[in-house]
Amino acid sequence: MNRKEDSLVSIIVPIYNTQEFLPRCLDSILNQSYANMQIVLVNDGSTDDSLSVCEEYAAKDNRIQVINQSNQGIIAAKRAGIKLCRGEYVMFVDSDDWIESALLRSMVQAVQKFDCMLVCTNVYKDFKDRTVEMRNYIPIGTYETGTIAKDLFYYKDTQDYGILPYSVAKLYPRDILEEILNRVNSDIRYAEDKAIVFSLVFQDIRVCFTDDIYYHYCVRNGSVCYSENQDYLIELTTAYKYIKKLFDKHKEREYLLWQLGKWMWIEAKGAINNQLGLTTLGNPLYREPYRLDPSTLLPQKKRFILYGAGKVGTDYRKQIVDCMNIELCGWVDKNYEKCRENGLDVQPVEYLQNIAYDYILVAVNNEKVFCEIKKELKGFGVVEDKIIWGKPLRALQYC
Repeated sequence: MNRKEDSLVSIIVPIYNTQEFLPRCLDSILNQSYANMQIVLVNDGSTDDSLSVCEEYAAKDNRIQVINQSNQGIIAAKRAGIKLCRGEYVMFVDSDDWIESALLRSMVQAVQKFDCMLVCTNVYKDFKDRTVEMRNYIPIGTYETGTIAKDLFYYKDTQDYGILPYSVAKLYPRDILEEILNRVNSDIRYAEDKAIVFSLVFQDIRVCFTDDIYYHYCVRNGSVCYSENQDYLIELTTAYKYIKKLFDKHKEREYLLWQLGKWMWIEAKGAINNQLGLTTLGNPLYREPYRLDPSTLLPQKKRFILYGAGKVGTDYRKQIVDCMNIELCGWVDKNYEKCRENGLDVQPVEYLQNIAYDYILVAVNNEKVFCEIKKELKGFGVVEDKIIWGKPLRALQYC
């Protein structure tokens, strides 16, 4: 494969009813510091004015080509786009997302430097009120994917993705990607990114994971992934069948199918609470109670103060009262007034100064939050050795 610094890169942008966000997306692509690119816009049957936006941009920049087709789904849109691609490499950008100017150059340089066939970068997930980093959990470096197959789905038996299952924020060789797109079932309308990514990486190719993060994946209420969809379970099953067939042929079949089952379990629970229109926001049908890690507790009976009346604390309290040989002598929270409005017998943190106890059990899910609470408690004069915490365990762990 030719590794010239000025290699042409084709960028495919599938589009469906994103008129409002499309100019931001296209401007960010045109603003790339790496200029040798071809931009293929695939309008997949939009019913808004997305096509007009595409044509307007194409009239101003001859690097842009527009495909207009009836609505056929994301796989068909990408397949149509790659037929026009002339670049040695291909990148996808979703039409409601945007990219920073360094993204394309950074990935081309990684291909050249590490002589790899696939470059995987990281993603900013932009919500309305915050931005979080989504990173590949496989460490930065270059690998033959056959050597890391067991970590490509979930990393080291965690719930964190070894490789982010997005088709975006990656640079692909055009010839192999075209072969993959022609193979993936067009009926896949959910998790099609996983179908594409896993089809590619399970061919034992050389892949590079970088620390770069220039892609902004924008989460909005009207997006497909966050909208009610009563066909969700049908679409999930379609994706599952394709991925299972892919995993069945792999040398790590048993382990990969275990991970696929884990993903299906998580997705099915999410469907019940969010996708099927069975519940209202904030009122899920299914909630997993948090369970206290038994290693946190001493074997002999002790007097405990429970700090925290959120989801973790509420689940802990029921477990302690019902099941454990512990004397619960108090329950405190900084937001005790709101807790009392919800019928919980919670005291202010100052309550600690007026009662005897052996330990304060901090009921939070995040270790960083625990460290902040511990610092506050020490400010109240609490001895550090009396403050304990353990990472909560979910009630239904996949095992």
